[in-house]
Amino acid sequence: MTLLTRSLLDTVLLLLLATSPAPAALASPHATFLQTSFQFEKVRSGAVFEHDFVVKNEGDVALRILRVEMTSPLLVTRMPALVAPGTEAQIRIRLDTSGLHGRFQGEIHVLMNDPDLPDANLSFAGEIVLPVEFLPAPAFFVGAHRGEARQASIEIINHEPEPLRIDEIRHARDRFTTTLETVEEGQRYRLTLLLKPDGPGGRHSEPIELKTSSPSQPMITLAANTYLHERVYTFPDAVDLGTLRLSELERDSTLLQKMAQTLMVYQFGGKDFRVSIRTDLPKLKISSERGPQQDRYQTIVSIVKEDLEAGAFLGSIFIETNDPEFPSLVVPVSGNILP
Repeated sequence: MTLLTRSLLDTVLLLLLATSPAPAALASPHATFLQTSFQFEKVRSGAVFEHDFVVKNEGDVALRILRVEMTSPLLVTRMPALVAPGTEAQIRIRLDTSGLHGRFQGEIHVLMNDPDLPDANLSFAGEIVLPVEFLPAPAFFVGAHRGEARQASIEIINHEPEPLRIDEIRHARDRFTTTLETVEEGQRYRLTLLLKPDGPGGRHSEPIELKTSSPSQPMITLAANTYLHERVYTFPDAVDLGTLRLSELERDSTLLQKMAQTLMVYQFGGKDFRVSIRTDLPKLKISSERGPQQDRYQTIVSIVKEDLEAGAFLGSIFIETNDPEFPSLVVPVSGNILP
């Protein structure tokens, strides 16, 4: 074959390739969702409602919905098996809010035969409140030093159609008192807890019972968490050094330092507070530093590496002070060493 002949053949082949039709694109479904998130307004616990997520098939062949996975207690009440090309359909999601309260964040995964979108992620979220709501929470947290008068309040909000009455408030009276104020008759109240400055010291948690006219919540229990500090006290009340494995210590020599705990010793209103601190556990190291205002000590409690043996340990930290009313304090210490 001459060079001229080969050149002519190459030219003809290029012309044939240029004029040949391109291979047809592979037909497939193409799913689009008009909305991927649904945010519902604040609703009362027990309400049941549904929402439709619309899916459109913009592809050339039928879109097949294989299955839908979702956060409990969400349910699918309507789901098309196939969505024809150029049409749309609804996936209906139902939520029963009974037993729920607070922020609800539901997730929905729609699995399809769309090669570009095999798993569509949808969200279903909102706020659910109890028939009788407590803000900021159905619990009091009040702390004070002896001699101080401290208080906290909770707003009581009625979400039921009928007016709410609070007929009785029951609780022990030795640590605190309560008062009820009407903000909006039948709809909103303010309950205030006043910690007694001369009541029993220490940390306590006890119930407050509200007898109401609510048909769904005739008796409501709140938690009263109180802490009346004596003039001299520690924070925390006990030291827990956690659990350490000797095998992990061999790999990381800084573990003992990371496990160290801080124990604070305070004298409320103190100006020349002095303490001495010791322990009955030889495996502990204790180092203390006096605060610049001379009313506290910061103590670092750590485990000594030398002669460390496996086993649980329980002991005490003994604190001697120059306060004539609180000359000594005892703080429990615990931990566990595993092989």
